[in-house]
Amino acid sequence: CRTIHYENPLNVVGTVPHLGDKVLLCKRNIEPRRGKWTLPAGFMELGETLEEASARELREETGLVLAPSELRLYSLGSITQINEVYVAFRASVSDACCAPGPEALDVRFFSEAELPWDQVAFPRANYSIQMAYDDIRRGRFGLYLAQHDRGELVDQFAHLVESDRC
Repeated sequence: CRTIHYENPLNVVGTVPHLGDKVLLCKRNIEPRRGKWTLPAGFMELGETLEEASARELREETGLVLAPSELRLYSLGSITQINEVYVAFRASVSDACCAPGPEALDVRFFSEAELPWDQVAFPRANYSIQMAYDDIRRGRFGLYLAQHDRGELVDQFAHLVESDRC
């Protein structure tokens, strides 16, 4: 009777793998948005670190095997409408050898110009894919706090640099 029932957000982890100026996306084989392109991502499982979960999802969806230590924190955010916390890592890869797992119909490295933007699974998150291309082009990666409700990413490194000037 006096039990507290907690309702907590789900933790989603993902990776932005890139090879040169191309980003790896997978075509979903599951709902929602089956047949649409997305970054490799999924739900964290009990007993995993953030990096382990992200490396597992990357392997399961794309066949790309990276050690958790090869992943670099890239962005975090809350998607309050669906009660999820999202943590994304980035990884530079040297080999395009990958293959779709059971949750993917296809996997492919896309340049920014090649990406079928109208076929992205979650269009409200296009800004995060765009930011990855911008960072690749710049040759410098930020650490972003995603404001998903507003569709923007705030570079936390830039914020730290600005506050250090004061």
